[in-house]
Amino acid sequence: MDTGDWIAFAAVVISVAAAAIAIWQARTASASAAHAKQQAQAADEQVRLAREQLRQGERSHREQVELSERIHREQNEPYVVVDIAPEGPGSTLLLLTIDNAGPTLARDVIVAFDPPLSSTISGQAARIHSVLSRPIPVLPPGRRLTYVFDMSGSRLNSGLPMEFDVTVNATGPAGAVEPLVYRIDLGVLASARVGELPYRRVEERLGKIADNLKGLTKAYRDVNRTAIRAAFEDDVAAARRQNGDGAANGQRADGTPPATT
Repeated sequence: MDTGDWIAFAAVVISVAAAAIAIWQARTASASAAHAKQQAQAADEQVRLAREQLRQGERSHREQVELSERIHREQNEPYVVVDIAPEGPGSTLLLLTIDNAGPTLARDVIVAFDPPLSSTISGQAARIHSVLSRPIPVLPPGRRLTYVFDMSGSRLNSGLPMEFDVTVNATGPAGAVEPLVYRIDLGVLASARVGELPYRRVEERLGKIADNLKGLTKAYRDVNRTAIRAAFEDDVAAARRQNGDGAANGQRADGTPPATT
């Protein structure tokens, strides 16, 4: 080959090498671009996760604050409970009670029964209805209102409703209290405390007092055993001396004069 051919061949080789280099650079640039894209996507994902964590933290903090405020509010709210129960163990008298078991004052207390109250005691349901037909203006903490409701024996056999849905609304220091809704079932009282005597608890307490007195008496005897024995011996000696003096005067040991012949 002459010089022109060598020059042409060299040009082709250089062109091929340049093309190879260009292809390699293009592939490298493409790989770099893909890697940069992956890094950008990873960065976006990290930003998204950070934002989500921030939102979760804010939501958790907000829920904790709301829960803390709710607990504080409920701890300082009145808690009005309505119940129907026997006057005491063994008693057949049923009482309706309205009790503020909360720590603060209850205002505008409204009590509703469904179905309306009824009683076997003549006129008693109407009297209770007249009281509950209007809001109770004030119910201090620990205050209990008590009303005669019915007699358990006659109630069980009367056919009158035995279950009542009770709704209690009240206002506390922070505003309206969440309504309290529950059911009272008088049927559960049918077998409660069967055969228990009205004064059973009193008798049990008196029995405990008697046992304590026995214990105190025994302890007193144990501590003063020597003094008690000495006093007993003195009493015996005095009795013997008295009997001796009577015998010397012609009397028997029991104090009666001797028999005559």
